[in-house]
Amino acid sequence: MNRRLLMALICGAALTGATGVWIATAAPTKGPVFIAGDQPVTEDQVRQKLEADGYLNVLILRQGRNFEAMAAKDGKVAKFVVDAQNGRLVNDDDDDDD
Repeated sequence: MNRRLLMALICGAALTGATGVWIATAAPTKGPVFIAGDQPVTEDQVRQKLEADGYLNVLILRQGRNFEAMAAKDGKVAKFVVDAQNGRLVNDDDDDDD
């Protein structure tokens, strides 16, 4: 009986650990593609993409796994948050401008 209990605990721990690893490595919600390829991107790639799209005065900051970029086009300033791990846009729900 103790052997079955031990096996059940080991299997449960392995399943819990595997689930934790899967959650930790799962990408956050996939946003729209900014730079194609689903692979890591550099600050220079983000800058080149924005400039190729006609943006001027490009400013880029690294914030954790993301690049936060601000740039001007047609007299309007736009903000982009790009996931450096996959080149996709990230929802920027940080409304602390109040």
